Amino acid sequence: MNKPILYKLFSAFLLILFLQGCASSDVSRGAADEADKAYLDTDYALNHSEGSISESYQNSSQTSKGVVVGAATGAAANSLNSGISLVPGIAVGAIFGGAWGAYIDSHTTLADKLENRGVKVIVLGDQIMLVLPSVLVFHDMTSNIRLHAYSTLDLVAQYINNYPNMSVNVAAFTSACIPDTVNLALTQQQATAVAKYLWKKGVNTRLLSATGRGGEKLVAANKPDWNSDNFRVEITLEKLPV
Repeated sequence: MNKPILYKLFSAFLLILFLQGCASSDVSRGAADEADKAYLDTDYALNHSEGSISESYQNSSQTSKGVVVGAATGAAANSLNSGISLVPGIAVGAIFGGAWGAYIDSHTTLADKLENRGVKVIVLGDQIMLVLPSVLVFHDMTSNIRLHAYSTLDLVAQYINNYPNMSVNVAAFTSACIPDTVNLALTQQQATAVAKYLWKKGVNTRLLSATGRGGEKLVAANKPDWNSDNFRVEITLEKLPV
């Protein structure tokens, strides 16, 4: 391999580590988001159907993402410089990318990891709310949990278990375009499915409840679009009265 190119890749990697060492978790989250964008911009992601590779990627660790992005970067470097052979370029990129991802994993909080997976973490005084888009959790318009959503729900359970003295309410929402009876039934099933999984992961059932809210509390334009923010699961943690 062309040694100057190798040194440049290694120097860039060291710079990333230095910046990460001086940064807050917000910067780590930003770096992880950039890794996501870099991956999704590659032909590898674009050439796979939704719900397979791209869905698996969203729920993988930053180490795994780093390997993929690093390999893609190594391949790109090969295409730009005939002095780098393809396989070593991919290998070096994957090694550096994997190490970078592992560093992010070890310096990222649970809240950041959830944010990186599309879960909003909102803290208001003694109340914490986790907002999960339904499209990331369930198959379209059902209460069937997607296979690749389980690892995200595992992180949710870990996060909740850090607050053993707080009540946990799982509430599911839809748009208001569907008949109320259908909305309420669907959202109750969705909230129950999530609550049951959290219970299996150690969340105290005495503090856990599930509610289907149907088309209440709209947060976006009212339309039957499964990707709309109206289709969501809100998990609210509240401090118990003394």
